Amino acid sequence: MQKVSRFIERFMGFTLNINPIFNLISIILISVMRFKRLKKVNWDKINLYFWLGLFLTGVISTIGAYNKSIALSSFLIPFVFVWLYIIGKYMIDNPVLFIKDMVKGTVILAAITVIIRFFSLEIVYNGFEVLKGTGRASVLGLGDNGLGILFQAGIIASLGLLFVEKGKRAKILNVLYILIVISGLIITDSRGSLVGTAVGSLILSVFVSYKIIGLLSSLVIFSLIINNDYYQRVISIFSLENRYNDMRLKVYQGTLNMIKDHPLFGVGPGNFLSVYPKYKLPGETINAMSPHSNYLNIISGWGIIGGLFFFGWIFYTIIKNIIGIDNNYKKILIAVLIGFWAHVVFNDLATAYAGILMGLIDNKNIK
Repeated sequence: MQKVSRFIERFMGFTLNINPIFNLISIILISVMRFKRLKKVNWDKINLYFWLGLFLTGVISTIGAYNKSIALSSFLIPFVFVWLYIIGKYMIDNPVLFIKDMVKGTVILAAITVIIRFFSLEIVYNGFEVLKGTGRASVLGLGDNGLGILFQAGIIASLGLLFVEKGKRAKILNVLYILIVISGLIITDSRGSLVGTAVGSLILSVFVSYKIIGLLSSLVIFSLIINNDYYQRVISIFSLENRYNDMRLKVYQGTLNMIKDHPLFGVGPGNFLSVYPKYKLPGETINAMSPHSNYLNIISGWGIIGGLFFFGWIFYTIIKNIIGIDNNYKKILIAVLIGFWAHVVFNDLATAYAGILMGLIDNKNIK
């Protein structure tokens, strides 16, 4: 049984950044096989207070929601994230190997993206795009920002491993990994992932080596020189005249107006789409399905109080591990996590790695 559970752990690490289908399978399997461990753990009381506060505010937000049926189905979403943290903290035996497996899996996904784009491959099964090598590419239903946020984790982690791991072979492999995953990121054209990668790499350069930011900057500059479309995409990040930026800013303003009218407990979990139409600004031509920001998504649904409990717990966990940090693998994990939370300022994306890696920085086995 131990061999099987170790295999599941390796499978989870390797497939963590490939597709949510694999995430679901491995999460269920490892939860069933290692659930008994939770009977013997010493729970962090501060975590429990955060989770209790989040639960109570969620209940209040659901009771006051515009559409209670939608609120009930969305109420437990933050606790899925909590469960991923619990898995990372208590159910992963070898965090370092897990990180390396995650990088290898991300490289496989990036390599597939590069290959299908190069050959313009398209595979459709019963109307579902299995692979789409045109445009910003798509793999098993994941495209642009969805792929990008996975690739940014692979880039930051492999950059860290390049400077942390010893041995010529490991360094050569990590350089190769970086090049492949950056190529995948460029194909996605995800601006949020560029921001997340830059922020995570900057944190890593402070924690591990200043050479990291120089290496990444050189690769990005080279990419901009040889690819004018990519250059224009990067420049558009800073342009207020860009149509997509303008529309996004309008959605942010409309969402903030909605939060202003429902400050404490929000409009109810998952109720953004039910309430937002009356807050649309003049000239807003897109039909916003979400606030395009994880922060605004939680705060608009669960309210400022719920947001304080959820994000307070996340940043409490990260900050307490930064203080006096001397573990290089924790430094890599924290850089990946900060990169993620920088990206989702501008996108509302969910990934399994954001919860599991947060649990790993609290994992007693990380060495």
